[in-house]
Amino acid sequence: MPSPRLHDLDTPALVVDLPTLRANIDRVARSATAAGLEMRPHCKAHKTPEIAHMQLDAGAAGVTASKVSEAEAMVDGGVGDVFIANEVVGGRKLARLRALNERASVSVACDSVTVARGYSEHVGSPAHPLEVIVEVDIGAHRCGVQPEGAADLADTVAGLPGLEVVGVMGYAPMTYSVTTDAERVPLVAAEGRLLLQVADELRGLGHDVRRISGGCTPAAPLYGEGVGLTEIRPGTYVFYDRNQVDLGVCEVTDISAAILTTVISLPSPGRAIVDAGSKALANQVKRVTPGYGFVRGGPGGYLDSINDEHGYLNLEGASREVRIGEKLELIPPRICTALNLYEELHLIEDDQVVETCRITARGKNQ
Repeated sequence: MPSPRLHDLDTPALVVDLPTLRANIDRVARSATAAGLEMRPHCKAHKTPEIAHMQLDAGAAGVTASKVSEAEAMVDGGVGDVFIANEVVGGRKLARLRALNERASVSVACDSVTVARGYSEHVGSPAHPLEVIVEVDIGAHRCGVQPEGAADLADTVAGLPGLEVVGVMGYAPMTYSVTTDAERVPLVAAEGRLLLQVADELRGLGHDVRRISGGCTPAAPLYGEGVGLTEIRPGTYVFYDRNQVDLGVCEVTDISAAILTTVISLPSPGRAIVDAGSKALANQVKRVTPGYGFVRGGPGGYLDSINDEHGYLNLEGASREVRIGEKLELIPPRICTALNLYEELHLIEDDQVVETCRITARGKNQ
């Protein structure tokens, strides 16, 4: 039985152009290799082991996850190296982290003595020591020890049974606040300098700091030799989205993921209603481009409003009229949040569905 074509799919559906996906993965991997950096891409963007394996095949050292459950899904899917770039707190999570640490190569973020004690008491063991990355606040102002406190924290962590300090990490969201590479380059350089300074201080105290971890999608192609990092953690680059276009990070042609939707009503001239609302797209804050998603190809247009199950398509200035039953591809503002609403994604090549992948880490928020 032949595989279905793109427009045979029921809607709303998450569709991914496979050649564009591969090109995005390969391009950023080559950039990292040229800069002497390891890739440890963030799987929260795709939550799909098949895509993680594409990243590993392109040279990634492992993947980054946000939650223990997300990391479990990756390991269950055959990924052998996972960095949980978040503090893990609570008995149930720590028990699962211990089990995970006995199955795979696991590292985890830490920004306080309290968190470290939980790791020591419930996770690390002589047979399976837990690798700890000291998280430093370099501008995000969420998790992270202040730079001047990193050395004391590292000393404490290293003195606790079952734990090993192997690196430092940070997240610099400032690269999301500007729209040109010229503006991002000094921000990237400052990120690297600060993390390297902390790493060198820890090394001076005898800690074996092997990993200096940073980076995000807007900054990923801008890291050059000597930037100070050893690895980067971009995530959205596999798909890109409208926000990344607005930020000047990519072109519309680089976007691999879209939401396939069907026109279900034509209530008035210049207006169409589609079957993708906030439960198919997520309700996102607008950046530069108006609306909650735009139509790729076809007639053009954008969603200027959404309800739970309906999208209001603004077709003023569209190149042609649409018809009831017509299927359109919507590019959402933020693909990571939209993807978490779907059980599966469809890989498309030459308008043909070549594979349907379960998004096994979908909803894995614990």
